[in-house]
Amino acid sequence: MLTVPEKFPPAYVRYLEAQDEGFAETVLMVMKQSVAEGKHGILISDQALDRGAETSEEVPFGEVVEGTR
Repeated sequence: MLTVPEKFPPAYVRYLEAQDEGFAETVLMVMKQSVAEGKHGILISDQALDRGAETSEEVPFGEVVEGTR
């Protein structure tokens, strides 16, 4: 079971709840980095065979955006 810190932005929590547990664990690590820095949001890149997550200057802190890089 995934443990989400209490002070996570609401959009992060909603996104994690909508994912399967394996991918949510991957995204959670990136979200923790985002919250620690407090500067950038999360970009979820959805390539043909692979999904990934990273902090991105292009995404406001506390938001999650899906797209391709």
